[in-house]
Amino acid sequence: MRLLIMIQGNYGERIAENIKVKKPEDWKVDVWSVPAITESIIDEPEIYLSGDLQPADLILHLCESPQAAQLLPAVVEKCGAKGVVASIDSTAWIPLGLRNQLRRELAKKGVAIVFPEPLCSLDEETVGFYEKNKEPYTSDIIREFARHFGKPKLDLTIDQKGLISAAKVLRGAPCGSSEYTARRIIGLKADQSVPRAGLMCLHYPCLASMQFEQTDNGVDTIMHTSGRVFNEAMEKALPKHKETEQK
Repeated sequence: MRLLIMIQGNYGERIAENIKVKKPEDWKVDVWSVPAITESIIDEPEIYLSGDLQPADLILHLCESPQAAQLLPAVVEKCGAKGVVASIDSTAWIPLGLRNQLRRELAKKGVAIVFPEPLCSLDEETVGFYEKNKEPYTSDIIREFARHFGKPKLDLTIDQKGLISAAKVLRGAPCGSSEYTARRIIGLKADQSVPRAGLMCLHYPCLASMQFEQTDNGVDTIMHTSGRVFNEAMEKALPKHKETEQK
């Protein structure tokens, strides 16, 4: 897969570096630092595009301004991308009205776009953490990305004392927090690891917004949702081993 990552600052830089290190060997990853844009509404997006943008199958949008998001249709057109993952780790970066506009514009081009809130809520079928707000998608190219990066998936080993003795990350959050946390839960009592594991995940530190705002969970912070995402991964991994011990 050819992946283009659009960034504008530290938030995107850390995620891009993590993906480049952990990507499958046959992936090609390019990173484009989008220039600062002062105009609020962009009439000629082509003037901001880099002249050396390479063909891409998927665009991962990690920019920190609505202006950068307005470039997406033009970037898709130039790169020939078949899908877009546009992170919502702060709702200010891509407001709801702009999301709807991008969906309409890209649908006309036959291109799928998803808005995971937070980015680590992406799996191979849906985006979003809370059941009432999950959105399904059918894009194969987005699904290919989600097989490797997105909602954490863990394999835990519990010893005879009920302690976590090993933690393998089968799929990690794009920012790298899953591997960070997996190393730190070793030695915890399995039945006391939630919600402690989620708090450890936030100590990475989590890159999602700490501002109280209108999120998929009502007035909340997207950062706290990220912790819940990891706790859910823990809860799904733990029962399997409890059932094994009972047999």
